[in-house]
Amino acid sequence: MPRTIPRTQVQYHTMSSDNPFRDLFANAGIEGTTDDPDSLPDLDKDGNEIEEVVLAYERRGGNKVITTVRDIPEEKAEETLKFIKVSLGTGGSIDEGVLIIQGDRRAQLTRFFEKQGVRVRGERE
Repeated sequence: MPRTIPRTQVQYHTMSSDNPFRDLFANAGIEGTTDDPDSLPDLDKDGNEIEEVVLAYERRGGNKVITTVRDIPEEKAEETLKFIKVSLGTGGSIDEGVLIIQGDRRAQLTRFFEKQGVRVRGERE
């Protein structure tokens, strides 16, 4: 005769974001875990060398989504990509002068660039 296991009540907490550790890390002051653009450091300490960017949104194979950032000067592209990846906690790459950021980050990038004084065109949200 199979043994029966008594049922227990399990409480599931709904997460307010897709990253259950985001609040914990943000409270600890660890970078790359916040959606708040005001808490991100400035992009360029020497002044605004990037005047304008163009954001776009694409669906790739399956459910993969990317955000592209165009019109960033070639000499600033690598530095900007690295900064975005660390600050927003996402992956990305550069392809033919276009920054490719994993996920739909249009709203975050719009707020981020506007805080830096950079004009944003294209798909904002």
